[in-house]
Amino acid sequence: MKKISLILCCMAVMGLTSCLFDEDENKELTSQDVSQCFNAIKGNHSGSMLFENHNPDDATDNVDTLDIAWTITADTTVVISRFPQAVILDRISDKDLKEALTQAEPAQLKALIGFYQTDPVGFRLYPFPVEYNIEYQNAAHKAKLIFWVNNYSYGQYDASSRAFRMQLMAAGLYLDEDETHSYLINPSYDNTSIPIIITNVNLNK
Repeated sequence: MKKISLILCCMAVMGLTSCLFDEDENKELTSQDVSQCFNAIKGNHSGSMLFENHNPDDATDNVDTLDIAWTITADTTVVISRFPQAVILDRISDKDLKEALTQAEPAQLKALIGFYQTDPVGFRLYPFPVEYNIEYQNAAHKAKLIFWVNNYSYGQYDASSRAFRMQLMAAGLYLDEDETHSYLINPSYDNTSIPIIITNVNLNK
């Protein structure tokens, strides 16, 4: 596991949150504003994904990283073709389910974009559920990962520094059509939660 300071991780989140949802910035954008925002972030991107993963041998090591690629498509959607299930494994207590997810293939994540700010470009994310095909308890299942929206899933692009960051917060993991029981530990969003951060900025530095 790569060791990354949680402080740096939180700084990335705070940097995004500090400029979100201010009344003056939350005004409706014109179609020209939206086009400007889209043109700034469209295309293919690559960087790092930071997520919760506690090291049993080091209590200070609780964030891991993976390489990730994403695309901003013409219909104003973020697409991650291979969204890694590793981002939620640390929050699953069912050992058999964790093993089943470990063996599964990454799945596609799509999230609609809603721009709210032009400089830096600010946007909210509205992720669709991510579905993993798994073998669990001797049967085939779909494990469905859903995310918090509104103030919890969002992104920012700073044209001056070319820094691109997005945040997602896992809300629940369900099997098949049953959405009455989540298999995630601590599904609530609070100040102890570690979000999933996608960034082209190297936070190791």
